[in-house]
Amino acid sequence: MKRKSACVLAVFLGAMVLAASAAEVWAGAPRGKKAPPAPPAPPVEDAATVALRSQLLEAAAPAQLTDDVIDLFRRYTIARVRGQHVPDRVPDALWTWVTTHPILCDAVVLGLHADSDTDLRILEMLGALREQFPQQVEAYPHLALAFAVVHGSAGKHGIRERRLRYVEHEQREIPAMADAFKDYVDNAARMKMPLDKTPWPLLLFVADNDLPLEERLWVRMRYGAKLVQVTGQVYYSLEYDYDKLRGEPRIGDRPKSMPNLLEYGGVCAERAYFSSRVLKTLGIPSMYDVGEGARGGHAWVAWVGQRVKNMDLLYTARFDYDRYYTGSVYDPRLADFVLDRDVQLEVAAMIHSYKGYLEAVAGCGVYTLFEGRKRHYVTGLLEGAVKRNPYCAVPWRLVAADVADGYIPADKGEQMYLSMLRQFGEYPDLTLEILTRIFVPRMVAAKEGDGTQVAKNLGILGKAFDLYARSKRPDLAVKLRCLQGEYLEAAGRADEALKVYVTASEQYLTEHYGFVDLFDRAANIMQEQGRTEMMLTYMGRVVHRVPPYRDSFNREFELVDPAFKHVMERYAQALEAAGKAAEARAQRDRLASYDKKKKD
Repeated sequence: MKRKSACVLAVFLGAMVLAASAAEVWAGAPRGKKAPPAPPAPPVEDAATVALRSQLLEAAAPAQLTDDVIDLFRRYTIARVRGQHVPDRVPDALWTWVTTHPILCDAVVLGLHADSDTDLRILEMLGALREQFPQQVEAYPHLALAFAVVHGSAGKHGIRERRLRYVEHEQREIPAMADAFKDYVDNAARMKMPLDKTPWPLLLFVADNDLPLEERLWVRMRYGAKLVQVTGQVYYSLEYDYDKLRGEPRIGDRPKSMPNLLEYGGVCAERAYFSSRVLKTLGIPSMYDVGEGARGGHAWVAWVGQRVKNMDLLYTARFDYDRYYTGSVYDPRLADFVLDRDVQLEVAAMIHSYKGYLEAVAGCGVYTLFEGRKRHYVTGLLEGAVKRNPYCAVPWRLVAADVADGYIPADKGEQMYLSMLRQFGEYPDLTLEILTRIFVPRMVAAKEGDGTQVAKNLGILGKAFDLYARSKRPDLAVKLRCLQGEYLEAAGRADEALKVYVTASEQYLTEHYGFVDLFDRAANIMQEQGRTEMMLTYMGRVVHRVPPYRDSFNREFELVDPAFKHVMERYAQALEAAGKAAEARAQRDRLASYDKKKKD
């Protein structure tokens, strides 16, 4: 949505060469909140592969992630995939080429388990590109692998993320993988980032470009000669279409092509789509980013660029004053949505050390070969992974998951979390995710009523709350208060939990994130305890403080705050249940008056 004042973001991308050697290319370890890949199911292995597996487990038993352990994992994976899938799913010549290629070997062997249909499709796509463009694939291996991952992971719905299917039209078909790959290679000299050296995890967000080829030509002709800092502001080149908010978009039923969007304009969704596709077409990894802010939903563009000292995930039209704490972007590797903060952390990890990142992922692969509680004795492998690259999220998430499952003692999770706080000040989303997971067994133990342990755990939560408050992330502070309340309820201290919920809900009632959850939790406890008058007093106090509109823009277009509607309706229900029908009607009439204004 349009904002009353301009927000100029300092975004620029200097000339960049991201040298990536064979050992420095990460092959796509999972990000987001999906669990790391499960260890391979016990396969039917030949004698040589069984011997390699035994040798690997013996070498890894001391829980030291050495270079020898990583090399054994590499050799074991090569042998296992060959025994299971060559030549049935993977041609022998293709697997031999991949495992001897100076760049692709570790990318595929350490990054893809090659046991799922998706991983095997990726290999098939890579083989298809090599068969059709052998010289180009050798010259641009990162780009080729990025295309193989995007198209191999896409599934039956194609590479276009589902929330952008509103741009589909019979005249706007997505190019075939081979045609799109060739188009990038043919125009490599015009790209803003080097397609031959940029690591493929970044190029995923280039290869998922869904523009028809003729529209890519239009983009290059119009924006190809512009400086990158200008290109980063393309978002604002689309005139804002207020008519669309009234249900009559200027573009009408015309195809949402790039030229049409520039001519007729659009709202934030079209602006984010347009600018992200311009950047992708020029070889700049970029994403259509969506989040919920103080004024409601909004879409902006995220892109990989240069800050003062290092590469980072930059944003155009992500308005700080509207408090867009997090956004979601489409991850073509997972074919699903993840937090943009997860992608930002991954960029930081690759910038820190590509080689270290790859070795960290390999260490996690070795760790998952140990089953169940045996993992308790080899957590040093994950500690070694963190030492190789502390910004790699995979080992952190593995520890948290295994603490939650009871494979690793709770104190190990606590040690890990406290060490994270010292390193992840700029990436607090992951720390809260980890904290939530490691508290799973503590929730169960809280029912035993160990007062000393409860006090200790509340101290951990209190420190975390202070951290998120100092980081100016009230969205995370709200989540933390919810976790704290859950823990108190699990410990049988409902009155203390109620105090947490009431205090936090009134503290954050003007926030766009989490207030309703806190409000409902407080109301539910009061309702369960039969404290009707307390509940009505609390609800009445909140009803008069929650604004019906988030700002003047929403007021102008009669966009009523969903939190206001929710609180009003629940208050009316509580009044009815208390036998106060007239007061309940008054609240519903007040709520209906806002709906009437919108219809008028």
